[in-house]
Amino acid sequence: MSEKKFDIYFEFNYSGLNLAAFSKTSGKLEYYKEQTYKSYFNNYKELNFEKLDKLLETNILDIEKTIEEFVRDVYLIVETPQSTSIKLSVTKNNEGNKIIKEDAMYLVQDAKQQLLKSNQDLGIIHIIVENYVLDNVQYKFFPPEKKCTKFSIDIIFICFPKDLLKSFERLFLKQQIYITQFVCSNYIKTFDFTNKDQNICECAKDIVQGANKQEVVSIPKELKKKGFFEKLFHFFK
Repeated sequence: MSEKKFDIYFEFNYSGLNLAAFSKTSGKLEYYKEQTYKSYFNNYKELNFEKLDKLLETNILDIEKTIEEFVRDVYLIVETPQSTSIKLSVTKNNEGNKIIKEDAMYLVQDAKQQLLKSNQDLGIIHIIVENYVLDNVQYKFFPPEKKCTKFSIDIIFICFPKDLLKSFERLFLKQQIYITQFVCSNYIKTFDFTNKDQNICECAKDIVQGANKQEVVSIPKELKKKGFFEKLFHFFK
């Protein structure tokens, strides 16, 4: 299979569908399309997935023809009234020692497991560290090598219902396309981007590439031995 030349972004919002293709080498926007489809929503602003098959197929064929490449995976931006933001704080007794990146990583992971255990119907889309608190002193970004007795983290989890995620996955799998990552549209709209003229797909691309230095990707504790922490937790740099 030939190497992909484009990253593809789709957005489902309350008024329509937006599509974008970005060059993998230059990052430049090479294709962008907006299409309205208000008739595909019910009175609760929920998508009727049964009606979307043909619409999705038509637009995928159009983008494939334009970029001369098959679409095999996408980044999917979703606007939905079913999105949920949950705040959690987790604390560690640090006994006056210096805090290290691994301490923060494990607190994030522990908070994630607590949330999923209590909300088994939800899937986590974004994890944002709001504050690091060392002995009641707040820091917006991770303060390495500082000593403290009590170390806590305030975290925001943005979640979608698992049923909604599965419905989108089934919709795209009918076209033999996998969803690389879900992105919450409401979260994007609240983020303060430097370039105010970007379309929603360009904003999502920035988020995926780490525009919010407080957003993290959590990974299982057993992966520590494989050295993935430095790569995934960019905000600890």
